[in-house]
Amino acid sequence: MDSRREFLKNSAMVGAALSASGTANLANAQDSRVQLPTPRALQLMSFFGLKYPIFQAPSNGAGPDLTASVSSAGAMGILRGTRLTPEDARKAVTIVRARTQRVFAVNYILAFEPDSLPAVLEAGAPALHFSWGLPTKEMISVMRSAGAKFGVQVASAIGAQSALDLGADYLVCQGIEAGGHVQSSTVLYELLPKVLERAQSTPVLAAGGIGHGRKIREALLAGASGAILGTRFVATQENLAHPEYKSLLIKSTGSETTMSVCFQDGWPGATHRSLRNSTSRALGGGWFVRRLADGRAKVTWWPCARTEARFFVTMPSHP
Repeated sequence: MDSRREFLKNSAMVGAALSASGTANLANAQDSRVQLPTPRALQLMSFFGLKYPIFQAPSNGAGPDLTASVSSAGAMGILRGTRLTPEDARKAVTIVRARTQRVFAVNYILAFEPDSLPAVLEAGAPALHFSWGLPTKEMISVMRSAGAKFGVQVASAIGAQSALDLGADYLVCQGIEAGGHVQSSTVLYELLPKVLERAQSTPVLAAGGIGHGRKIREALLAGASGAILGTRFVATQENLAHPEYKSLLIKSTGSETTMSVCFQDGWPGATHRSLRNSTSRALGGGWFVRRLADGRAKVTWWPCARTEARFFVTMPSHP
């Protein structure tokens, strides 16, 4: 946990200390005189009682150890809830609550039924985090009755408005640069201004391609309330991912990833950014996914340069 706390502290300090030179050419990220944390970041931190405007993105390896460690260090830990049995989900929430007094969230990918949602609320989960869909009004009623907050990951301005209309306490604006299962089809800093315009005073976190303090700073100066980091927290001792995979992540760069639908795991048409392997290098391309008129996803291979980190992918319709 000490190493996790040091990473969070150093990320915040480095992001605040470094100037915006060398980052993306964003007009509003060029003024090194801007004080950090920004007012929007302070609003998010105050709302959740955080020390840092950083969320740990959910993943299959995000168990109680990682979630509790991140939250104890002053950021927002997010526990995997998707496809857990009610019994396992209740146990995981109970463990996290026993290990930290700080806020944490439980994630549900709404491409799957959130069967364990009532159990995590009964166990005392303080916040819920949704992606790949919108919670129903019935789910929101149950959450509010339990005193829980909730946020929604979005991939479009329309999706942002839909989440806001449901009363979301925060939004996650995901760019196509993200690792793991990628809901978005738009570059982060193309989408972020559109989501911010809809969100107004509601906190918006930036997600996709953010792994260190300079990128966190860039997101804050672009107007985001905070940053959500996924791959960076996969490569930690507390994450349940295989050690060999963590080692490969540490040695790799963003240009060594590919987007495909190879990691469906009962989730047809779901695009996923992963490290290249011998198969993807040999093929040298990406998957093209489009939604047909009858709602089915058509997947075809789209050849492209092997060195490209981003591929031509049209996502199915998600908020």
